[in-house]
Amino acid sequence: MRHITTALTIALVSGVGFAEQRNAGSHVHGLNHATIILEGNRLQIAYEFPAEQLAEQGHDEHKHDEHKHDDHDEKEHELSEQLQTIESIFSMVRLHENAQCKEIKVTHSVTQVGGNDKEHTGHYDALIQATLECGAPENLANLSFEPAFEQFDDIEKIEVEGVIGNKALSETLTATSPSLAL
Repeated sequence: MRHITTALTIALVSGVGFAEQRNAGSHVHGLNHATIILEGNRLQIAYEFPAEQLAEQGHDEHKHDEHKHDDHDEKEHELSEQLQTIESIFSMVRLHENAQCKEIKVTHSVTQVGGNDKEHTGHYDALIQATLECGAPENLANLSFEPAFEQFDDIEKIEVEGVIGNKALSETLTATSPSLAL
């Protein structure tokens, strides 16, 4: 059974790496993705979203200047800096404190998606990946993405996929229903 869980874990984590290809043709504003893997006491969470949400954070109006696509490196650097301000995965997801989960590693990345046609040139996805150690993973009864919905006004839904032990999960969350029972 452990080999099946490991194989599913590898497949899901690899899927995050190929997310740029999946989203390249359908870069959708307001749609975020999360991948969750719990094996033993180690919890891995990957949270991916259109990086434009970073630029729009705290703004009421979507500003999109087609002429600003000339300097992709500058835009990517600016978005990377904005992403770094989200220091913890707990800015996106809330875990039950009785699970005693602590972050041991957090990484951030910004990747251009779609750049092969004029319609998608200059669009970027942001990714936050975190590895956590949970002292009492049996107390991890649910996950709430309410912090993500509070942080970004324009999220319509979050698609969550994952493996918890030997159980696969797939759920779509909204602001009115931001929690996932495990």
